[in-house]
Amino acid sequence: MTPLLVSILAIVAVFGLYLATISGRHTQQASDFVDGGQSLPPWVIIFAGAGITLASLSLSDHLVLLSTFGLQYNQIAVGIICVALVATLTQKRLWLASRLTSLRTLGDLLGDYFGSTTLRIFMLVLLFLFTIPFAAMALSQAGELVDASTAGDIPSGLAIWAIAFALFVCSVIGGWRGTAYFVAAQSLLALALLLFFGGFTGFTVGKLAFTAGGIATTGGVLPDMIPGVIQFTAGIGKELPIGGIWTTFAGLTFALSLGGIAISPGFSFLGMTSKPHRGFAFGQVWMIAGVAAGALILVGPILAGEIAAGGGLAAFTTRLASLDQMVAVGFIVLLVAASQIAVAFFAGSGASICTLELTSRYIVPGMDQRTMRFAARVTLALVYGAVAIAASYAPLGATIFSSLTLSLSVQLLPAVLGLCWVRWISRSGVLTGLIVGGLFVVFTESFGLVLFERLFIDLPWGRWPLSVHSAGWGLIPNFAACLLVSLFTRSGAERDRRDRLHDAFEKSQPARNGNPAATTAKWSLTLLWAFFALGPGAILGNKFFSEPIFAGAVVAPGVPSLLIWQVLFWFVGVFIVWWLAYQGRLSVIDQLPRHQINLMPDVNPLFEPTTTPWIARLLDRVTGR
Repeated sequence: MTPLLVSILAIVAVFGLYLATISGRHTQQASDFVDGGQSLPPWVIIFAGAGITLASLSLSDHLVLLSTFGLQYNQIAVGIICVALVATLTQKRLWLASRLTSLRTLGDLLGDYFGSTTLRIFMLVLLFLFTIPFAAMALSQAGELVDASTAGDIPSGLAIWAIAFALFVCSVIGGWRGTAYFVAAQSLLALALLLFFGGFTGFTVGKLAFTAGGIATTGGVLPDMIPGVIQFTAGIGKELPIGGIWTTFAGLTFALSLGGIAISPGFSFLGMTSKPHRGFAFGQVWMIAGVAAGALILVGPILAGEIAAGGGLAAFTTRLASLDQMVAVGFIVLLVAASQIAVAFFAGSGASICTLELTSRYIVPGMDQRTMRFAARVTLALVYGAVAIAASYAPLGATIFSSLTLSLSVQLLPAVLGLCWVRWISRSGVLTGLIVGGLFVVFTESFGLVLFERLFIDLPWGRWPLSVHSAGWGLIPNFAACLLVSLFTRSGAERDRRDRLHDAFEKSQPARNGNPAATTAKWSLTLLWAFFALGPGAILGNKFFSEPIFAGAVVAPGVPSLLIWQVLFWFVGVFIVWWLAYQGRLSVIDQLPRHQINLMPDVNPLFEPTTTPWIARLLDRVTGR
């Protein structure tokens, strides 16, 4: 199987090189290397968005966790619709803000809009977490998959460096456009393979053996039921939860963390550098909420059931190889492709954003186009080198650091909503909320717990106490602090700058909420869906279709009641996203902005440097001695 696997991975690499070469030839200006000329075609955002969502979940980890915890973990697949909802609320407005202000990154937009250097620094820290540890974790998983599937013929270290080099060559030749093309193509491949293996496993391997008995989970874990609304436990590592950790509160708060994908620096950069067509709406409704979420909801349990019955992921791959080696190789390619999407996207977007936000602003200001392209290529080399080193020599550290990424990313939600919709959210409120929410995230995740307990004393709680994900622990006090402080500072000195952008929104693309009754119905249905699909109401799905109160008897639907509940609310969720994106016009761009605005600094002189940046001055002092 080793030669076949190597051959197919080589073909994928050559195809990526072809896309990079085509992209490089169509580059009109040297600066297009960094942002693709802000004209990526709609098909890129359509396919890449769904692939990035699956890759951010880590497909191999998702299948293993699903085989371990059963359908209670399948709630996470329903939570993917939260990615589409957050993207629907923010992606179009961020694109408009980018065109109105000529700013190309989320960090620049937030920094200029709120006039805050602190926000810029937070965005760079978040960018680092996505670019290095998160990508390194995905690359390490790809290396381990290749090592295990070849029985050690290709060691994980060799696979890691080979994959990193191939992706680096594609990025350094094609730039951001080439990276985006490769990610979109890999996403289409991953989605097609995922759907294929769902059908193949169900009809050929398992003979559709997945019935009302659920997944054969480990002892003590409920296979086809959610273990309650909340569990009053001290958290993972301190107290063992009963029946599994994925309560309704765990599923809801984890789904909130998935919203961090849509407002992450890289995903936002992908949207801002795309052409103004209906790709936003189509990608959010039909690809992310429809295909990506639906494939995991329907196909995930089938694959996980066979993985659990066969004794693990490696045993399932061996079983596929006994039927057909090509099929087994295809399954490995599916998992490796998902990892490659994460590595290529977060490393490539991180290098481009770092060049725009850090290098050209602070280190080498005033670069011409050729120098900027060279700086981007140097940054790509440094990023891929750091990712490969971390994946090879510090995979555990990369995993610990990467656990913070999505939870910290979703802490930006108040700031992004303020930029997009709520003009009275102030800089003080955003910064206060970020500090409070960030501390809660750090001290309910492995990184903060391990660091604090090794330096000081043991804490009385573990990871995710009360079965609430760290994103929920951070977002609740974040919103509370942000709204409370903003109420008292909403008329601060930077209010004129915020009004300037929102007035431009109303002139170029006014919100079309319809009459008050339609608006109320729209958002009421969204909240009701969240309550019953992911929130406390999801507990009804345990027995709603197997022991319905209106039947007065036990019925046998053939599959677990919870799975029917999840499929039902997946359909409802897709409808809600469609209603908001198309009917509410939240993701449809009707016309291009006809003017531009300048968010001039009027509060913080550090925010838009008019003299030599302080980093450049520091470097001059060091090199001048």
